[in-house]
Amino acid sequence: MHKTVTLLGITALLGLSPSAVMAQTETEVPAVEAVQETPESPAPVAAPVAPAAPVVPQPSPVEAYNQGVAAFQAGNLEAALSYFNAAIAANPQYVEAYVYRGAIYSRQQDWSNAMINLDRAIELDPTNANAYFMRGVTYYGMGNREAASQDFTTAVEQDPSSVSAYLYRGLIDAEGTNTNLAIEDFTEAINRDPQAVDAYVLRGFAYEKSGAYEEAVADFSQAIQLDGGRAVAYMGRGVAYYNLEMLTPALDDLNQAVSLNPNLARAYLNRSYIYVRQNRPNRALADLDRAIELDPKLSEAYLNRGIVRASEGEYQAAERDFARSLELNPSQAQAYKQKGDVQMSIGDELGAIADYSEALFIDVSYAEAYKARGDARLAIGDTLGAISDYTQAVTVQPGYLEAYAARGNAYIQMGNSQSAYIDLTQVITSDPRNISPVVYYNRGMAQANMGEILGARRDLEQAASLYLETGNAAGYRATLQALGQL
Repeated sequence: MHKTVTLLGITALLGLSPSAVMAQTETEVPAVEAVQETPESPAPVAAPVAPAAPVVPQPSPVEAYNQGVAAFQAGNLEAALSYFNAAIAANPQYVEAYVYRGAIYSRQQDWSNAMINLDRAIELDPTNANAYFMRGVTYYGMGNREAASQDFTTAVEQDPSSVSAYLYRGLIDAEGTNTNLAIEDFTEAINRDPQAVDAYVLRGFAYEKSGAYEEAVADFSQAIQLDGGRAVAYMGRGVAYYNLEMLTPALDDLNQAVSLNPNLARAYLNRSYIYVRQNRPNRALADLDRAIELDPKLSEAYLNRGIVRASEGEYQAAERDFARSLELNPSQAQAYKQKGDVQMSIGDELGAIADYSEALFIDVSYAEAYKARGDARLAIGDTLGAISDYTQAVTVQPGYLEAYAARGNAYIQMGNSQSAYIDLTQVITSDPRNISPVVYYNRGMAQANMGEILGARRDLEQAASLYLETGNAAGYRATLQALGQL
């Protein structure tokens, strides 16, 4: 089964507040001197007037700002917005109030108003790192990764201690193809703040994505040591252990992730892989059902549930899951490949070929899809097409022994015994301890066709022995029959 390694969305780990939250103090206002009266100039007697209405004192801009920060930190965004509005009304040049007001709109996904406020803050103070940081967060939320990365770069230039800016910029690189650059940024964040749990978690996921699973385990372990309540850290370490073939600690960590956060859909998704490896399909299906219940748009959960259902012979249910997975993520090549496998299982080779072709249209380097399409083509008698697909499979994945074995079989069917012998020998010499009896049988037949009777007999005898060991009576009888004809 395909292994999932997922970088979480940034909002699962980082807040959307400015990177520096500071209250401000009033500037001192000079006292006004009293006017001294002299005998020569007596004060005029004022005419009686009606008493004035009491004046309600308005908070100063700084007071309103500080109250806004407190409300923002408490999660009361509406109150915070009213305070920042008051601060800006009293002082239209109040940069920090614009930054926070932009942060509120950004959190509310009111991108237009967020940009208006953050652009204004930068216009008033082009060196304000917080303004660039929050505008980067807003661009990120809008899906404009390039503009977001530029703003995060400016933020760290203006304030090299901005840990959050390094984390966001690193995340953008990690979500793309620049995993090494992401690791550099996460490392810089750790250097700036060795207690930054988010930095260890994100660097752990980046290491995981790049295949550095031991480094990932180390980072997730450090995050857990700093904060033992981080479900995502246990989940990440569980996935890393899984990829290191350490299933017991992997299951322990994913159980802990689910215990800490029963609503973490991806923890159930990832735990299902372990249950599949342990041949516990019912447990896997239960986890996948729960993942889908928590996140109905989690396309990978539908894909993996389809795989498990197909392995249990529930082909119609599997097809529905693959269809839903593709509806949510049309560029998921593996879903088309698995859907094609189901078509092959129910005897629809042409439907399988169409699905495998869709998978290869999305991912031209998908070796398993080439091999599967080759099998389907061979099944309908298109031997040349099958050989072409097997050749593509070994071209993109030179160590793909199953594709060499399949091409060897196809060469036999078209009468090219010499090419068949070369391919099948490649398989046998590459992994002599794990050879299917079919490979020896086919190479034996290739040698028989070439007149190499002694070599053919040795291969067929080896095939018969392996068939006997595996309890394959039909294969054993066919091999004995071939031996009798030499």
